[in-house]
Amino acid sequence: MRVSEQRQHKSISQFLATFISFGLFFYFAYHLMHGDRGYFAWKGLQQKLTVAETQYDAKLAERQALENRVKLLRPDSLDLDMLDERARVVLGFVKPDERVVVSPAASSSN
Repeated sequence: MRVSEQRQHKSISQFLATFISFGLFFYFAYHLMHGDRGYFAWKGLQQKLTVAETQYDAKLAERQALENRVKLLRPDSLDLDMLDERARVVLGFVKPDERVVVSPAASSSN
């Protein structure tokens, strides 16, 4: 080979190496942002986690409220007011001096 052919071959090799390097850089940069485990997927998972934690907190508060109501009806810590309230709702008992107001929302929730 002559010197000019060697230079031309060297410049083509450098061009291909540079082109492949940039291609790999952009490939990995794209997947770093948009891939299955990229930045935007991570942000989406963070939002889903926030929603799930909010739902969990709401359900936990609801469960604790129900546990407190059940605790008031246990024989070892019986609350007579709670027992009276539940007996009235479940059995439909009313004292003679009370007035009863029936509404569709109240009757369907029990």
